[in-house]
Amino acid sequence: GLDPKNIFIVAGHKKELLKNYLDREFVSVKTIEQDRQLGTGHAVKILRDGAGDFGRNMLLLSGDSPLISKETLESLISLRDREDTAAVVLTSIVDDPGGYGRIVKNKKGEVARIVEEADASPSEKKIDEVNSSFYCFDTKLLFENIDSIGVKNSQGEYYLTDIIEILIKKGHKIRTFTAADHNEVKGINDRVQLSEAEKIIRKSINKRLMESGVTIVDPDTIYIEDTVQIGRDTIIEPSCFLRGNTVIGKNCTIGPFSQLTDTIIGQGSAINSSVITGAEIGAENNIGPNSYIRPDTKTGQRVKIGAFCEVKKSIIEDGSKVPHLSYVGDTDIGKGVNIGASSVTVNYNGFSKSRTIIEDDVFIGSDTMLIAPVRIGRGAIVAAGSVITRDVGENVMAIERAKQKNIRNGAVKYRNRKNKGQEK
Repeated sequence: GLDPKNIFIVAGHKKELLKNYLDREFVSVKTIEQDRQLGTGHAVKILRDGAGDFGRNMLLLSGDSPLISKETLESLISLRDREDTAAVVLTSIVDDPGGYGRIVKNKKGEVARIVEEADASPSEKKIDEVNSSFYCFDTKLLFENIDSIGVKNSQGEYYLTDIIEILIKKGHKIRTFTAADHNEVKGINDRVQLSEAEKIIRKSINKRLMESGVTIVDPDTIYIEDTVQIGRDTIIEPSCFLRGNTVIGKNCTIGPFSQLTDTIIGQGSAINSSVITGAEIGAENNIGPNSYIRPDTKTGQRVKIGAFCEVKKSIIEDGSKVPHLSYVGDTDIGKGVNIGASSVTVNYNGFSKSRTIIEDDVFIGSDTMLIAPVRIGRGAIVAAGSVITRDVGENVMAIERAKQKNIRNGAVKYRNRKNKGQEK
């Protein structure tokens, strides 16, 4: 199996950007700087002279071919160990070999050398078995012979591929291993090829999920990252984006245009055209359409967050409902609570955030403002249109409204005054 003793990156062009990224994201990876880019063979020389212990086997990988699989790399190591060869070269059979080094074999079908595209003869350019730039070397033999590489080629560079012919001439065995899928060795040199590689990865992820029992209605429109986990019999509808450490339970429905990032979705829940980030959604929830669930939100079972709601840093317990057009921020909502339309928990005073506490079985009427910090007691009712600034006790009905005044013929007088103003 793959269990590398050390991992090194030889960095040349824009090495500072690469080193900063690796130091931040992959702290165990060590960077070796190649100040002058004199070829792949030169990179190995720098590696030998500037790094530490590599063990018996050395895997050399191309930095621009991210689709290589763990299984293929394990096969390279296994073949080198089994046959005790100086090196194993990963090759691929392709329809269009343009741009790749060709694998030149002798009459016995054994590797004779690798010739780069720029140095290949017309007959060699017709060879469809190409070098992938992935190798497993006997470390000792590689380092002992790397100085034998010269620069007699059209590019004036030290080609690592020349080491193959050097080792063969010294009587060492070289073997090839052909990748089962030529896409594994696909190189990326521009944004178009990057897009093509990403599409291949997405297709592979979708295939794995569908084979495990997930229904993906239109795979070509779905973006699912490899870290996402999805339970059996869940349905992913078109145009969804599932990212990061998202975990979706069994029997869920993720509706069109939903975006889930670093979020847990409990089994049996339905997410309808909504954006959820860093939240934990309980079982049998119904979210959306068009709602925004922000980080540090946690819901219990059978919770409803309806159309055009925003919820942030809040806990909503079992059976509670925020049906539509509401903002719930920094709030603890108990069980069996109903929040009326267009209600807001007002959590920010311009300087600091405060929490709202709504206990079990509370009914909040439509268009209510709860000015935090405030607590609404168990079983209380807050009448529609109220602005609540003080705590409401258990089973209390709270009403806060200005007295309504109806002016007889007031509308007529208003229109007349408006018309006179327009005449002027």
